[in-house]
Amino acid sequence: MIRLSNSSRAVVSALISLVLSLCLCACEIPPTQPGTGLLDIQPAAQQDNPNEAEAQTDPPTADTPVGALIHRIDLPLDVSMDTCWEAVDESMVPLRTHGMWQANGLRIGILSAEDAPAFADSLPTIQGESRAKLIGSPYPSSVRSTPRLIRPVTVDLTDPPKSLNIVQARGGRLQLLAKITRDESGQAYLELTPHHYKPKADLIPRNPIEKQLDGQVFTALTARLPLTPNTAVIVGLHRPWPEVEEAEEAASDSAEAVEDEVTDAEATTTPESMDATNVDDPAASSDQPSELTDQPASPQPPAIPNHLGKAQNAGKRAGHKTQVVLVISIIEDWQ
Repeated sequence: MIRLSNSSRAVVSALISLVLSLCLCACEIPPTQPGTGLLDIQPAAQQDNPNEAEAQTDPPTADTPVGALIHRIDLPLDVSMDTCWEAVDESMVPLRTHGMWQANGLRIGILSAEDAPAFADSLPTIQGESRAKLIGSPYPSSVRSTPRLIRPVTVDLTDPPKSLNIVQARGGRLQLLAKITRDESGQAYLELTPHHYKPKADLIPRNPIEKQLDGQVFTALTARLPLTPNTAVIVGLHRPWPEVEEAEEAASDSAEAVEDEVTDAEATTTPESMDATNVDDPAASSDQPSELTDQPASPQPPAIPNHLGKAQNAGKRAGHKTQVVLVISIIEDWQ
């Protein structure tokens, strides 16, 4: 497991304090106390008397203001995030949405306050981070945007068991639209929808909100997840890494294939060919170990197709290849 440096751990400690909204309210965010570490973060304390808790705080309604905190974390690209995702609950995402997002190289789930320390502790070295706030509104806003597309990006809109539906996003740029609203009971929901933004000329006057949705909004990929003060939505790159056992098995198969080739070559060796072989050449000696068998088996970075995940969540920062993870949490009583 990759451990965080002291500076990175301090950044992640602030991330957990801010992102999970454990101390977020209408007032200012209290400063982190000296000596507070990442593992000291605990879920909000439960009231002994539920009636007393209800008396102190009115339950939210559909009209209660709400916002969200968007925290972007840049991490090394060629580092497995599988250990981090073990702390994220992906079962909260509808199975259909989960499968369609993974088909496009995207991963999404819900992180609880209890599992936040495990998630942060398993993060690789942070290359950079930034934060932004999103005001609750029925209109979507972009929380992640790519540079202008140089080459087409494949978008898989197939909704099994329906027929294959794959499109190519050309030109423009890709965005991740976010919208946070409440239902009639006051429950806050976050909607995330990939969008291919491509401005168009129109003679009919339109307002700026309409123009922001130019291009194609991939509504088939919309993910709608509940948000509570003790949870956060995690969005990242779906890049499944091979297990160590798989790498060792692949190396073993390759070594066996090399041995079979050597055996076949020895079976077809003639005296003439033996005379032509320089037996004094160390490289020609069969006693020399194979380079393939000498290399330790370890999982190698899997190739990334040119899909939504690569376009939106892979990039560069300060000359280093990075992957982007978004942590989105609720801000109650937005003002």
